[in-house]
Amino acid sequence: MNKKITILVAAIAVAATVGIIMWITSLDKVKPIALPTNQFTAKIEQEIEQLKAKPDNKFCKDFYENITSEINIFYNQKKFGEKIDIYGKRSIDSLANNQWNEDLEKSLYSAYAEKFIKQVRIIFRGSEWKPEDLNFIQAEKNELKKSNLLVAGSPVDKEFTTIQTALNKYNEIVSFISSCKSFGYSGTALSDRFPIENVRKKLNKVANLRNNRLGNEFVNNCTRLHDGLKEIPQILFNKHVWYLNNKIDYWSNMWCNYNSHRAYSLNLNMPLKNEIDDLGNSTIYSGVNIDTQYNFLLQKWSRDNQNAYNATYPCK
Repeated sequence: MNKKITILVAAIAVAATVGIIMWITSLDKVKPIALPTNQFTAKIEQEIEQLKAKPDNKFCKDFYENITSEINIFYNQKKFGEKIDIYGKRSIDSLANNQWNEDLEKSLYSAYAEKFIKQVRIIFRGSEWKPEDLNFIQAEKNELKKSNLLVAGSPVDKEFTTIQTALNKYNEIVSFISSCKSFGYSGTALSDRFPIENVRKKLNKVANLRNNRLGNEFVNNCTRLHDGLKEIPQILFNKHVWYLNNKIDYWSNMWCNYNSHRAYSLNLNMPLKNEIDDLGNSTIYSGVNIDTQYNFLLQKWSRDNQNAYNATYPCK
């Protein structure tokens, strides 16, 4: 009898254990209970779908902000949790109102972030990078990036990093082109020299950028940057010419400061002529027609030498 009782108890224990396991397993398979919907939740969901269908070639921030505003208004008015029974009696489910607000905010953010990324890629794949578009992209990316709805390390987050990398490279090149345009040297002392090594570094950077597709697959599409970089050798050459022309103007008609033409030639004419010749023999200004400006400077300084040669020393 005891043996039968023992077997019976063991069987009951096994059955109970199996039952518990099956119950726990069934819990894992239970789907979340669907939230009750109403006209307000349906309206927002419909508008989010409309946002997803917006064209990729036009920003739609206004539409996004309108939906955001509606969600906020409906939530504060507890519309998402509003229920009306068959007798027309209105009641509020605060938990449903809160959950709908959270779910709709996430859904809207996800839809808009993905749409924004597609819209940015349209701009980045084009050749015309309008400053107003880039300013918007930077500001909007910053706004979306700081949202607590963004999951760190997510595909969207990585896309934002890609966008910022392209913007950084674009800004770097714009700043570089601007620095070349504003570059100049106005020293007029005979010992002054045009900072040719600085120029060489700038021209080397131009070559590196152009040889490496501007350092970014998207930035490389921007025609304006390519055109700006192409102009830099000519711009820097013109700066060099301006420096020498200004120096010639400063030292012209100074032969009376010397007691002979020979002294003038050795101490003034030849040093400055050598600088002019250095420009004429320069090989760093690739693709620039040097001869015209070189000949202009050389002839201008030669006229001063001719006047000095014809002068009477000591000058009265």
